[in-house]
Amino acid sequence: MSALRQFFKSSLKAMLPPSWLLIQGPQSASSTGAAEVALTIDDGPHPEHTPRVLDLLASAGMKATFFVVGDSCRRYPDVVRRIAAEGHELGNHTWFHGEPSRTSTATFLKEIQQTRQLLRDLTGYDCRLTRPPKGELTLGKMLGLWRQQQTIVLWNVDPKDYAMHDRNEMLGWSKKYHIRNGDIVLLHDDQPYSATFLDRLAAQSLKQTHFITVSHWLSRHEVMSVDRQREIGRNLSTHEEQNAAALKSPLAS
Repeated sequence: MSALRQFFKSSLKAMLPPSWLLIQGPQSASSTGAAEVALTIDDGPHPEHTPRVLDLLASAGMKATFFVVGDSCRRYPDVVRRIAAEGHELGNHTWFHGEPSRTSTATFLKEIQQTRQLLRDLTGYDCRLTRPPKGELTLGKMLGLWRQQQTIVLWNVDPKDYAMHDRNEMLGWSKKYHIRNGDIVLLHDDQPYSATFLDRLAAQSLKQTHFITVSHWLSRHEVMSVDRQREIGRNLSTHEEQNAAALKSPLAS
């Protein structure tokens, strides 16, 4: 099943423009010759861990994209405002971060709209980036996001920090990680280990690496035509009919 899901993820990546689905940034060298990496931080804001992450990013001169949970934003609005004020990007991670298999399409899309409105109220920023919980989506959820002009953002580097038990595990992973141009790194700020990774990155003085926001790679001028949307919907429907079981979570890692 995992191999089949990877096949669908690769197929969708090849079929869709980055402004619809982004899994990895450009792998060719940037105009400056420096590697470009997008740090993405999920599941916050957290009253303790997120400020620590922001302190580290500020001291290292790095930018990141925070995929925030609406209910946590409601509880910690000052942290959300700080994220935006310090030049980082906000992404939508639903309102409750519910289990994907138990969240209907209607509920999922309602949570996206609710979180988007709250972020607009708190920061004045209209969030156009969405990362679904666990990276799992059905066809209906994907089409609903595109109708809302949302870019679905996944990742290609995952240290699985959410499953770590101490900072030594993150240090071990960090030593093995080799930066590649276009990497989208998945981290979480509802626990402390993303800070360990960022601390190590800062200590390395990576002069040939630029840590950027996801939207740096996206063209906001691309118009999603109705005809193109219908064409992709038909293609995805064909895949769903042929592989119904696998498409219950086609984008899961």
